[in-house]
Amino acid sequence: MVKYDVTDEAIINASPKVVYKSVIDEMDGKTSWWMPHRSLELREGDSYGQVGALLDSTVRSRFTTQFTTKTVEVKANEMIRVEYVEGALRGEGLWKFPSQKGKTKISYRWQTKPAGWFLRIIGPFLPVRKSHSKVMKAGFENLNNFLSEKSKK
Repeated sequence: MVKYDVTDEAIINASPKVVYKSVIDEMDGKTSWWMPHRSLELREGDSYGQVGALLDSTVRSRFTTQFTTKTVEVKANEMIRVEYVEGALRGEGLWKFPSQKGKTKISYRWQTKPAGWFLRIIGPFLPVRKSHSKVMKAGFENLNNFLSEKSKK
């Protein structure tokens, strides 16, 4: 069976506290800096940053993928661990927000496998890892630009 294990990272020109809050705000629907690559809707819970929250995601890359994550562990300004519980994938994701010389080295480790028969069959023939990284890197770039513009105001 196909399994994916990909870590994407970037340097964001803001503190871990600011970056962490910006990721939470995006997941909670308060901002939309990840569009058009990824749309998000908090289905259950008050915030993505709270254990038990369910988040529905639609990722638009070479193909559209939908899935739901559940927040399972949170350390404010440091990390968020989620489980992929519904949709196209099962597994887990881990956000980290370590400080690096006054900036943040954001990372997301994605460890999943296809949940449905269709993706299990065609998954080995698709550039899933590359598509995931493309969406994450676009999000990180958009986040950096969003925070840069926000700091100018």
